[in-house]
Amino acid sequence: MAEDLPSIITKSVESSTKKLQDDISTLQEENRLIRIEAEKLSCNLMMAEIDHSRVEDAMSAELRVARKEASDLRQKLHLLAQEKIELESKLVPYRLKVADLEASIKADAAKVENLEKRSVDREVLLGKVEKERNNVVAELAEAREENKRTVAELAQVREESKKVAEDLVQAHEKTEELKKRADELEQQTEGLKRQKEELELSSAQVLAVGFDAALEQVACQYPELDLSMVSLYNEVVDGKIVPSED
Repeated sequence: MAEDLPSIITKSVESSTKKLQDDISTLQEENRLIRIEAEKLSCNLMMAEIDHSRVEDAMSAELRVARKEASDLRQKLHLLAQEKIELESKLVPYRLKVADLEASIKADAAKVENLEKRSVDREVLLGKVEKERNNVVAELAEAREENKRTVAELAQVREESKKVAEDLVQAHEKTEELKKRADELEQQTEGLKRQKEELELSSAQVLAVGFDAALEQVACQYPELDLSMVSLYNEVVDGKIVPSED
């Protein structure tokens, strides 16, 4: 029986060694699976960051375009305002000219009336003032022609004044339309800013949740490990976990 003791010890050692190797193999397999899960989580986090970067770039581009359109509209609005002022300044001389022409027409009408009255009076004395009557008739004809020219010029001025007034109305309508478009672009710009802020907050929350889930899995598999220094805001320096400087 004493001779069987070494054999028994050898078998016991071999059994313990085999069991230990099996445990090591099991732990290695579990460690491999944990690493695979960690790599998957890292890939998912990387894809989330890439998607976030793409969305952020797209929103930034839209924001730049919206700002440029708003700037262009403001510039057009300023130009239309200047054009409106210029049209109004052009309209003032026409109004003054119309007033002068109307005054001239009234004066010519009074002159014609006076000449007609003089013509009637002189026709009574035709025999005595034949030569003077002819002169008055000639003056009357000339005054009437001048009156016709004045009326035609007044009609032309009124037509030009009407056209300037229509251009002024169109410029005012276009100005109002551009103001409305500028307000709409301002609202779109504010909406894009809010969407960008919400996306950044959502991405940060997803990253934090995924990291916490990974820590919980590691803590479950290796409860003896101290994970107090493991954080999104720390980094590894010279083999030690230290707070990040960023």
